[in-house]
Amino acid sequence: MTTAPRRPTTPTASAPATKSTPARKRAAARKPAPDQIVLTGPPKLLRATVSVQNAVDQRVAVRGLTLHREGRKAVSGVGAAVIAPGATADLPVTFRLEPDTPPGEYAAEVEVGGIRRDAVLRVEPDLSMHVSPRRVLAEPGRHALTLTVSNDGNLAIPLAAIVRAATDDGSPDPAAGPDVTVTLTAGTTVAPGTTAVLEGHVTVPAELDPTRRHTARIPVGTADLDVIILPRDPSE
Repeated sequence: MTTAPRRPTTPTASAPATKSTPARKRAAARKPAPDQIVLTGPPKLLRATVSVQNAVDQRVAVRGLTLHREGRKAVSGVGAAVIAPGATADLPVTFRLEPDTPPGEYAAEVEVGGIRRDAVLRVEPDLSMHVSPRRVLAEPGRHALTLTVSNDGNLAIPLAAIVRAATDDGSPDPAAGPDVTVTLTAGTTVAPGTTAVLEGHVTVPAELDPTRRHTARIPVGTADLDVIILPRDPSE
């Protein structure tokens, strides 16, 4: 990409946008053209390196990156460089899409210094999920439990109605302790960009050594719930 300022006195590269075919919403998987920009990563962090040439006889500051997709609002990117006269710079750029953008390949255009170039967005799966509370205290027996689960990624994530994990008391003995069980009223699937409030209960086995602290990391989709069982009076 060659960039030049509108006026010799301005340090910021700017030129009229070139005519190009409107970007399609989604492109079929194909080999990109040699001069095409390929941005790769999860929706929250698409990355690429763009080659920018300074064709004028003064230093040029390149900034103001923009991603264009048909039917979508333009997205500002991150990337800047100062290029010496006649030099070419490799400019690392990053863009953030909507977090729930499905995995796949999309046609787009990247605008740098007022000049547009065709681009391909290769959006990778993102399995981000978090659960609240992240940690709970429990005693032997069965106790009510309410979980708020948020899917921050771009794939639907199923949640099983019954999940278990072995207890760990921190001892060097590799033998796993008895299981802690979390039972939800029903299994469900959490769609990208949504939050579910789930009711259920946690069951802690009575045979745990009361003089030790035990923990169990319960899988909740791709997130974890830590159940902590504190030492207690053996007479309890």
